[in-house]
Amino acid sequence: MRVPYCHICDSNAEEKTRYGESGLDEGDYCPVCQRPYCKYHGAIVRWRWKDSRQLDSGRVCRTCKNAYLHRSWDPARREWIS
Repeated sequence: MRVPYCHICDSNAEEKTRYGESGLDEGDYCPVCQRPYCKYHGAIVRWRWKDSRQLDSGRVCRTCKNAYLHRSWDPARREWIS
């Protein structure tokens, strides 16, 4: 899914120069902060569903992962691994 911009690249001139618009075609919107990110600034997070005990994963922006904000994403049904 093409995103219009990457909020991480836009906040850092060096990153914007390095990646430009090359990663926007494979970018997505972060389910935690709802901001768009490019393919270079996405990160995988893993959890276990509390009801079925199955492992699952998803992509969030690196900002949310590094600040552990992804753990506030549906904590009633998910046990966070990463």
